[in-house]
Amino acid sequence: MFFLSQLVIAQEPFLSFDHNVNTLGKKPTQLFSAVFPENDTFLIFIEDSKQLSVYQFDENGKETAEGFSFPNFAKKYPNIGGYIQENGTYTLFLSSTNKKKWAIVTLDFTYKSFNLQEAKLDIKGDRILESLTYNGKHYLFTVQRDTSTFEVYVMDSEGTITTQTFSFEDVDFGGGRRTIPNLDRLLQGSFSREVAIIDSESPIALESSKSNVKFYQEEALVTLTIDSSKNTTFYLQFDLENNTSSTQTISKASFDKDIISARSNSFIFEDKLFTLKVSSDEMDFSIYNLDSMENLASFSARKGTPITFKNTPIIQEGGQLDSYRELEKTSKFLRKVATSNPAITVFKENDHYIITLGATQEISNGGPGFFVVGGGLAGALVSGVITGIANATYYQYNAYTYTKSARFQMVLDRDLQFVPDAEIPLNVFDEIGEFTQETSPKVIQTVFKLKDSYIWGALNAKTNTLNFFTF
Repeated sequence: MFFLSQLVIAQEPFLSFDHNVNTLGKKPTQLFSAVFPENDTFLIFIEDSKQLSVYQFDENGKETAEGFSFPNFAKKYPNIGGYIQENGTYTLFLSSTNKKKWAIVTLDFTYKSFNLQEAKLDIKGDRILESLTYNGKHYLFTVQRDTSTFEVYVMDSEGTITTQTFSFEDVDFGGGRRTIPNLDRLLQGSFSREVAIIDSESPIALESSKSNVKFYQEEALVTLTIDSSKNTTFYLQFDLENNTSSTQTISKASFDKDIISARSNSFIFEDKLFTLKVSSDEMDFSIYNLDSMENLASFSARKGTPITFKNTPIIQEGGQLDSYRELEKTSKFLRKVATSNPAITVFKENDHYIITLGATQEISNGGPGFFVVGGGLAGALVSGVITGIANATYYQYNAYTYTKSARFQMVLDRDLQFVPDAEIPLNVFDEIGEFTQETSPKVIQTVFKLKDSYIWGALNAKTNTLNFFTF
């Protein structure tokens, strides 16, 4: 049971309202949000098996239009790639699981109506990566079959589809290997469906950063990092406004015993590239300036010796402190990371970099099922421009809370020097986790960022009341 009264005592309420749109007698299954800074509004969606109900609010939590419902297209279009707002109307870009078929749904609160347009993209054999939103349009990135050329499909709210092409045919993605003559072959060798789009404004879970193919976006400038090679990070940039591109390659550390089982990954934060390479014998963590590719700092460790640059124990745990234990030996940590999914996350607190190094795996029978398996629109909503999962902030919160990981944290100062006695501060997801620790994962809930605050909310299924709190 969800004890709302206990939560009210602990945290400042932001918004409370009743779900009173006609529900056709169906039980709500998902709750998610969409934030639109350009007109200071946000939408709350409540999904059931037949329809979605949507409510509109301003930045202060005041309802600005009467809510309404529209059909749930999840069976045909289970993913929401992104959304935009134009002149007071809202558009959702929905796709089939393989992202070849798209539906463009426009919502109009003035008339409490929706409009559906369907489109099939002419994609034959190309490798489909991810999609994101910029300047009122939605962009789907693909790599042409057996080439190093990107074809980007551009969709607008009217259903018009155009393409942009970015060629990287002059880049050696195989390091001289004949078996990898182009980018498509490189991705084929270790390709995962979990291509990630990283939102560095929120705390990032290791679960999100474990992908070796990651997108980052800053307005029209899109960056793609590829760590499919254990020895090299490929750094590709796309300017969507000017239709130009550039690339750099960053060599990773060489080990004395550079065995096949070594794995690596990277993470971008601010103007720096953080790289991690691990084998069962040793690890290297290095930081580079993205403009000059200068190596700014490096830290290394070997099995049989302690890791001297950590501020926490080496922790292995399942979500929400389940199965928590500490690993004393460096060799155990190296082995677990080298045989799993190496990952890095970075956030900043008071001019200190808080860095997490480790590996992660999804807990298959824990948490609220936030990983997309093809069910429900809320399983794939993007927060403006970020990721292919239910709103991005909520996905990050869930991934932060409900994944199994082996990791440690370290603190660096502004000059990237290790701070031995630093304490790891709680981030906002830690605070929300403490606030909701008595809340069952089965409770329908969401988390989203609104201006400088984070909002957590849940649906009381018994009373159909929604309550939201500010962090």
